[in-house]
Amino acid sequence: MLFVQNIILRYQKDVRYANYANQRRSIRFWELPSTDLEENEVFVNRVCLGQSTFLNKNFLVKDTKNIHCYQNITKSYGAEVFYNGRFINNSPFSGRLAVVKEDDSYQIKYCGKHDLGFYSTKMTIAKNEYGRIVFNERGTYEYSGIWYYELNIYNFVNADYSKYSPKLFFRKQPDYEFEDMRKLRYNG
Repeated sequence: MLFVQNIILRYQKDVRYANYANQRRSIRFWELPSTDLEENEVFVNRVCLGQSTFLNKNFLVKDTKNIHCYQNITKSYGAEVFYNGRFINNSPFSGRLAVVKEDDSYQIKYCGKHDLGFYSTKMTIAKNEYGRIVFNERGTYEYSGIWYYELNIYNFVNADYSKYSPKLFFRKQPDYEFEDMRKLRYNG
């Protein structure tokens, strides 16, 4: 079974400078919810975080890092989410990621924003291995035109269903890690 955690940290221009960047870099995993989940091929936990000093000032959020969690969704999927050479409409992964199952291992493929559909394998996760992919993007809110930035973190663990625990991803150093942080791409 492939366990996936997707952390999306969306932040505004008011926290884009260095001291807040260090706070964002310190986040690489999040505690999973304690839940009875249906055993399936893929387990996905999506955590959406926001970071802004604006929220602290106007909504009285008591957080020294100015980071708040506004969504935490967990769902299991069948084999339909694996990449078979074509784009999957309801994929639980970013359009920049594709997962291919090979026997008991999983190939994690990645493509740049301007190369959508041209994936290259970044890691193959065998049984009881852990991988991480980190990339950034930027976009604009449709209704206001205001820019936002995103840090996207994907953690992958190949393990039996019985290994599920809220701290499954708490190992700081994964077996495989890939970062695409050189360019801040527009995702609109």
